[in-house]
Amino acid sequence: MPIRQGKWTLCVLLFLATTLNYLDRQTLSILAPWMRNELGLDNHSLGLLFAVFYYSYTVAQFAVGGLLDRWHLRWAYGIGVLAWSLVAATTAAATGFVSLLVFRLLLGATESVNWPAAMRIVARTLPPHERSLGNGLFTSGTSVGALVAPGLILAVSAWVGWRWAFVGVGALGFVWFALWVWVTRRAEYAAVWRSDRSPKPASQAYREVLRAPQFARVLAVTMLVNPCLYFLLNWLPTYFTQQHGLDAGQLATVLTFIYLGLDAGYLACGAGVLALTRSGRELGAARQLVFRSASVLLALASVVPFVADLNAVVWLMVLANFGAGCWIAMYLTMAQEVSPEHVSTAAGLLGGMGSLAGAFAMWAVGGITEATGSFTAPLGAVAVASFAAALAGNAVVRGADGRQLPEHS
Repeated sequence: MPIRQGKWTLCVLLFLATTLNYLDRQTLSILAPWMRNELGLDNHSLGLLFAVFYYSYTVAQFAVGGLLDRWHLRWAYGIGVLAWSLVAATTAAATGFVSLLVFRLLLGATESVNWPAAMRIVARTLPPHERSLGNGLFTSGTSVGALVAPGLILAVSAWVGWRWAFVGVGALGFVWFALWVWVTRRAEYAAVWRSDRSPKPASQAYREVLRAPQFARVLAVTMLVNPCLYFLLNWLPTYFTQQHGLDAGQLATVLTFIYLGLDAGYLACGAGVLALTRSGRELGAARQLVFRSASVLLALASVVPFVADLNAVVWLMVLANFGAGCWIAMYLTMAQEVSPEHVSTAAGLLGGMGSLAGAFAMWAVGGITEATGSFTAPLGAVAVASFAAALAGNAVVRGADGRQLPEHS
């Protein structure tokens, strides 16, 4: 049975870990404009560095999802956070492209534990009617991480140099691990970490997820939406420095404002669906209205290259990020419903394929922008992907069978 006390405490810890997850992966993106000269990087090499993170993230998620459905979650998750924090901190020792490549591969592999584990913990902690709220709470850590990252990372870098920014951000994970071990020692959480039934063989769990009616439909959504989010998180710092000549202070202000839109989108998705269903709309129709609206907002990114005024560009990016936040929150809800019995396995497979699509996109953006000196094509591709995602989302809604999620996952 889902626990009665302390359940939101776990969700807060998941939120903090997810915030650190995005802080660690964004450190390179934020500092890239200032690391370029010292380490001999160009847009092409940056695109490869962004991409290899998602390549290793993809491969690791394929494996870790099935393992987390079978492992003791308390230690698997805690050690996972500790591992990626250590990698993030030691990235400070990078001396050039090759060493950065190794650190990015390791970071992607270790960070892969977050989503499959967090989704599993929420499913084991909260009853069905509260899981959307729990998902929204921990997922908002992505936008908070994106929101906090520019100001925090650039401030530390300006104070003591970019290498110490990597060390400082990575060290936060060790603080989190100590808090996690202390809080989760309580006996009431025992049922969260262990299944009360014998798990099926991993191969059978993977087969059941792959054969689930909704798997292919939700897969289409993640392979379209994830690259859009990765572009907005990884390439906006370089876009604004190259296309608009912003300095570190201006960039921190602009990115903080833009990523407020992402944070608002995460929260608005669930609130919008809830408000629409309470007003009498069916759940499927409410979801469709929300993600169709999100697609329109995300597509506004394609207008940016044709706008000269910086303030207008920032507002368009705020709206585009709001749409991206809505879409990611919607995707997570869809992903949890693919196979309620194998939440981590499904999350690992779907997240892995979405990350693979994102990795290819990061590499392609680097090559295209280096060759053309412009972000027009990548921004246009965001619009195409957003409308294609709306079509895929319609298929998910039409394919839903309306079954209620069980108490256990």
